[in-house]
Amino acid sequence: MSPDRFYPVLKAALLAGLVAGLVMGLYHFVLTEPVIDRAIALEDEAAMAPGQAARYAPLVSRGVQKGMLIVGSALYGLAAGVVFAAVFALLGRRFPGRWPDIKAVALAAVLWWSVGLVPFLKYPANPPGVGDPETLYFRESIQLGFIALSVLAVALAWLSYRLLGRWWTSASKAQRLLPAVALYGVMAVLLALLMPPNPDAVTAPADLVWDFRILSLSGQVFFWAVLGGGSALLLRRFTRRGELRESG
Repeated sequence: MSPDRFYPVLKAALLAGLVAGLVMGLYHFVLTEPVIDRAIALEDEAAMAPGQAARYAPLVSRGVQKGMLIVGSALYGLAAGVVFAAVFALLGRRFPGRWPDIKAVALAAVLWWSVGLVPFLKYPANPPGVGDPETLYFRESIQLGFIALSVLAVALAWLSYRLLGRWWTSASKAQRLLPAVALYGVMAVLLALLMPPNPDAVTAPADLVWDFRILSLSGQVFFWAVLGGGSALLLRRFTRRGELRESG
C-alpha cells in the first residue's frame, strides 16, 4: 500500500482506536471499578485479620487510578489503531471481499479472537487480591507469550489457506478453508494444553471473580467492535471520496 493510501487508513484507525479506547475506559469506569472496589475492600479485611501482614498503602490513590483509567484506555486505543492500520496495510488486499470497510470488520474480528477471546479462555482476568505478588511477573510472561502464540497460530492457519490456493488450484474456497480451520483448531488445542496454568489458586468469592471476568471480556468486545466498526465507517467515507479504491 502506497504512503498516500496508507494515510487515510492510519487516520481512520487512529480515530476509531481513540473512540474505542474512550468507550472501553468509560465502560470500566462505570461498571468495573465498583467491582474492583469490592475486591480491594475484601483484601483490606483479610489483611486486618490476626496474624496477617498489613497491606501497604498504594502509591497512587484510587481516585487517581480511576482517572488514569480513561487516559490509559485512550492511549491503548491509539496504540491498537497503529497496529490495526499496519496489519491492514500489509494484509488488507489478501482479505476476502472488495470493500475496505468489510475488510476492516474482518480484521477487527480476527484480532479480537486471537488477542482477546482465546487468551481469556486460558487465562481469565482476575480482580485485585487474587494471586501471589511473587508470581506476578511469571503470570504476565505466560499471558503475553500465549497472546503471541495465539496470533502466530492464526497467521499460520491463514498462510496454509493461501498456500493451498497455489498448490490446490482446483479446490474451492470452502475446500481450502476446511483444512486451514482444522490446522488452527489443532494448534489452539495444543497451545491451551501445553502452556502452563495460572500458578495461583483463586480464593476470592466466585460471584466477585466472575463479575470481574465478564466485565473484562465485555470491555474487550466493545473495544474491538468500536474499533472495527468505526474504521469501517471512516474507510467507507474515504472510499466514496476517492481516497481508497474498492480493492483496499
